[in-house]
Amino acid sequence: MSSDKPIEKELNHNSYEYDVAFSFLSQDEALATEINDLLQDRLKTFLYSKRQGEIAGTDGEETFNRVFGEESRIVVVLYRSGWGETSWTRIERTAIQNRSLKHGYDFGIFIPLDEPPIVPKWLPKTRLWVDLKRWGPTGAASVIEARVREQGGEPHEETVKERAARLARSFKFDERRDQFRNSFDGVRVANQEFEFLYNELQRLVTEIKNSVRLDIKRNENQIVISGFGDLGLNLYWRCHCRNSLDDALLFLDFWGADQPIHGTMYYEKRKLKSLEFQFDLTPSETYVWDQAVSGRQHKSAELASFILKFIMDEGQKRSTQK
Repeated sequence: MSSDKPIEKELNHNSYEYDVAFSFLSQDEALATEINDLLQDRLKTFLYSKRQGEIAGTDGEETFNRVFGEESRIVVVLYRSGWGETSWTRIERTAIQNRSLKHGYDFGIFIPLDEPPIVPKWLPKTRLWVDLKRWGPTGAASVIEARVREQGGEPHEETVKERAARLARSFKFDERRDQFRNSFDGVRVANQEFEFLYNELQRLVTEIKNSVRLDIKRNENQIVISGFGDLGLNLYWRCHCRNSLDDALLFLDFWGADQPIHGTMYYEKRKLKSLEFQFDLTPSETYVWDQAVSGRQHKSAELASFILKFIMDEGQKRSTQK
C-alpha cells in the first residue's frame, strides 16, 4: 500500500466508504448498536456485527486496517480498560494510531465507559472526549453527526424505506422492553438494583466519613440518610407486583429535618425536593432509574452519587446561610 493513499483519502472528502466506524469491546456491542441505530439512517456506518456479510471471506486484518485507517471519515471508540488488547481491537488501535501519526486526531471520537472515565495514555491531553454519563447515547450521536459535518460529510435526508426500518426497530425494542417490565425477571432485577443502590450508598457514606458525617439506616424497602444537623433524605422503593413493574416507583424526598423510618410516628417537616423514578431498560440493555419529570436516566451507582451530592450541596447552602 503506497504511503500517499491515506493522504488522498483525507484530501478528497467524498472518497470515504463510511461516515462513521465504531470500535468497541464485545461487552459494549449493545451500546454501540444503540448509538449506531441513531445514526445509520442519515450516515453510512460501520459496525462489525452488522457488516459481517461484507467481511466474510476477506482478510480480516487487512479489512479492519482499511476501515479504521483510511475508509472511515470518523472513528468512534467506546473505550474501557482492555480495549486495544483483544485480537480485533488491537488491529483497530494500531490502524487508528498509524493514521493519527500522519493526520492528527481530528477523525477520532473517544467515549470512555470506565468509572471514573479514562482514555488511552497515548491520546493527546488536548483531545476532548464525549461524556456519555452526562449526554447519553442520543447526545453522543449528535456529537458524532456534528463531527462528520465538520469533516466534510453530508448526512442525507431519511428516505421512506429508512424511516420504516427505524420504526420497525423501535417497535421491536418496545416489545422487548414490555416483556421485561412485565415479567418475574424484570421485578427480580429491579429488586437487585435497589439492593445495589443501598450497598453503594453505604459504601460512599463510609468512604467520605472522614470529611462529611452522614448517617444511613434501612427498614426493608426504605432508606433514610441524615446529616448536617436537620437535613434528611427518605428513599422508598414500592413494588407490589411479583411479575410487573408498571406500578413500581422509587420515591425520593429531601427534607429539612430527619425523616423517620417508615412506620414510625410522622411529624411535619419542610420538604425540600421530591423525585420519582421508574426502573427501566434501555435499547443498549442497560438498567436505569428513569426520572419521571425530567426523563434523566441514572444507573444505580450514578443515582447513589446524585443523592449524596445533593445532600452535601444542600448542607453547604444551609451552612452559608447561617
